[in-house]
Amino acid sequence: MKTEHFAISYEGASFQVAADVRRGGADLLFFVHGLGCSKGSFCHVWDRADFSRADFSIAAIDLVGFGDSDRPGDFPYTMEAQAKVVADVLSEFSGKRLHIVAHSMGGAIGLLLGDEILGSTETFTNVEGNLIGADCEIGSRGIISVTPEVFAAEMLPAMRAKYAELGPSYAAIDSTTADILHRSAESLVAWSDSVKLLEAFDALACRKAYFYGDENAAHPTVSRVGEAARCEIKRSGHFPMSDNPEDFYTALHRFISPQ
Repeated sequence: MKTEHFAISYEGASFQVAADVRRGGADLLFFVHGLGCSKGSFCHVWDRADFSRADFSIAAIDLVGFGDSDRPGDFPYTMEAQAKVVADVLSEFSGKRLHIVAHSMGGAIGLLLGDEILGSTETFTNVEGNLIGADCEIGSRGIISVTPEVFAAEMLPAMRAKYAELGPSYAAIDSTTADILHRSAESLVAWSDSVKLLEAFDALACRKAYFYGDENAAHPTVSRVGEAARCEIKRSGHFPMSDNPEDFYTALHRFISPQ
């Protein structure tokens, strides 16, 4: 695995987007992280023998404004703008069989990639990704319940302290800014409240699954995902890939590569 940087242009602005990449097999496992997180959320995948180089290429992107990617001031930080950037990065892997794994806010971005990409996707794994308004109660709705100034001064320091205790595979809040988090949360809440994300997930023609931690088994989204396969990861909460990576990646491989 190595970190690659992709030159991206968006509405006249140019910037760099980082991704951890291992180029190998014909199947591409493509990870999209959540709000305040980074490609480090999926760090455990690199040690997995079941996702071998011979079978799988792997890419985990840092969304614009997060991790090692640039933080351009004139980028809108909406879900649809992030999806456009992700689509541009995916164009660098043309010809691969695409498997999208999207966590939290990343779930919203993945569902906005457009018909050309989603229509040729092999599998879509939604890891407690945003689909309905209730998914915003974990953090994004609280962020926009106050002004950007109050969030920066009062809420963000507490969030940074909380996630610093958990470690880098959970969040990368120090890599971003209060303004980026607030603007991202505004767009995420609007999309989630619209129910358009749930409609898009239901409409996916590919094989799809909803992964969730057993601590959140009673969350209303679990019963709203229609015909998608449901996968409960034991001993975990909103970050099952970090809370219980062994069970998470075993289940992911089983879903992506059915016997």
